[in-house]
Amino acid sequence: MGRLHAEELASGEFVPTIEQQIAIHFSSNCYPPVPLIMVDTAIEAINHYNAGWFNELISLPDGVTYQGRDSARAYKIIESYRLDAWIDNEVDQID
Repeated sequence: MGRLHAEELASGEFVPTIEQQIAIHFSSNCYPPVPLIMVDTAIEAINHYNAGWFNELISLPDGVTYQGRDSARAYKIIESYRLDAWIDNEVDQID
């Protein structure tokens, strides 16, 4: 489990949709498991990050907060949920 499992999931070879990939990642790669209510938020963060919008605020699901707020920056969601396997390596990242 861990990084290699996330990369295998993200390849799409065994699990066809990103929704399924993230759901499996959240339930088997994360401890404690991340609630599946966060799947759409994670995908939105991945899409924003891959578009180069690292600091874009992403709304969190009802009842979920990050540091007391109802939104979090795309890069923070990527970091917090270890979603880097789904990040396009061609994106110019902030140093």
